[in-house]
Amino acid sequence: MEQYDVIVVGVGSMGSATLCDLAKKGLKVLGLEQFTLANELSSHTGQSRLIRLAYFEHPNYVPLLKKAYGGWRQIEADAGVSLLHQTGIAYYGKPEGPLISGIQSSVSAHDLSMTSISTDHYAPLQIPKEYKGLFEEVAGFITPEKAIRTYAQQALKQGAVLRQNERVISWQQHPNHISVQTDQGSYHTEKLILTAGPHIQSLLPSFKPKLTITRQLIGWLNPSCWQDFSIDDFPCWVIEEEGMPGIYYGFPILPIEGFAGPIGLKIAYHAPGEVIEPQQVKSFDGSQEAERLLAVSRRYFRDQKMTMLNISSCMYTYSSDDDFIIDYLPKTDEKIILATGFSGHGFKFVPAIGDVLSKMARGLSGEVDLTFLSIDRFGDQEYLT
Repeated sequence: MEQYDVIVVGVGSMGSATLCDLAKKGLKVLGLEQFTLANELSSHTGQSRLIRLAYFEHPNYVPLLKKAYGGWRQIEADAGVSLLHQTGIAYYGKPEGPLISGIQSSVSAHDLSMTSISTDHYAPLQIPKEYKGLFEEVAGFITPEKAIRTYAQQALKQGAVLRQNERVISWQQHPNHISVQTDQGSYHTEKLILTAGPHIQSLLPSFKPKLTITRQLIGWLNPSCWQDFSIDDFPCWVIEEEGMPGIYYGFPILPIEGFAGPIGLKIAYHAPGEVIEPQQVKSFDGSQEAERLLAVSRRYFRDQKMTMLNISSCMYTYSSDDDFIIDYLPKTDEKIILATGFSGHGFKFVPAIGDVLSKMARGLSGEVDLTFLSIDRFGDQEYLT
């Protein structure tokens, strides 16, 4: 029976960063991943993910984001790779809408830098004149698959054990240890961290409040002039359309010599997609979503001849209030730690979450107040049968 200080179940975005931090701190750690690293059956695929500091969702996230920015730069330095690309983000929406007003609230609360821009600042875009434009220079995107592999590699270099294609069947807490049973073996650990993304409910079937898993479709467009959208000339962008929930967003075209994944101009819609079971993520008809995204491109881009090159998918794991859930599992004497419900906006926080979970496993307090992400906000409920 192999004994570890900490076992991390789910070596995706949060799990890989946590495994790396624990290994760097000298703990004996095991990461269990039921698939391969950076797989397409989880929440972290898609070539690129936005990172932004002026968080319109809630100003309470900004201190955690500041920590994440430092963490991204640290892992880049440690591994000698480039993960965070500061192209800037152009935001557009009605001045009184949730996007623009939320950004301005974050800017005011945390003294952040933000520039006003005209609706015709970027020639390829055709933005309604009544919208307000803002530009955040420090924002941009992260390459998620590369980030996960980087964290996992650094964890292994620091002595972590990583087992891929090994599924956790059950776990049980005992007075002096936690036993973990997989389809290939059994392990003992002092602390257990659950970061299994959309697969968390197979580990916690009676967890309340229930999490909702949605399929999110992403498109890559073929523009008439690719140079108009080059990474050197065109930023990431976010548009809030009046009367529509969520946001439309996209990225510049990433050069194939420096980036893996689909080619073309990436475009997506951030709002709850179709509710699914996790194993259904790759079973979809992309024609309807392709038409929706092409219609968006015709509304907001001057190029009216774009065609769809590729449609792909990932999953969101929604909490009932769209905020993260980071806490010790109740009635486990702070031995079992849960990180879930990242609701489609968690990847940018990866280094900070890894640090937070590592500290929790080591019995340390973090410098960022995360009480607004605790399980207690959902009221007094039973979490385990």
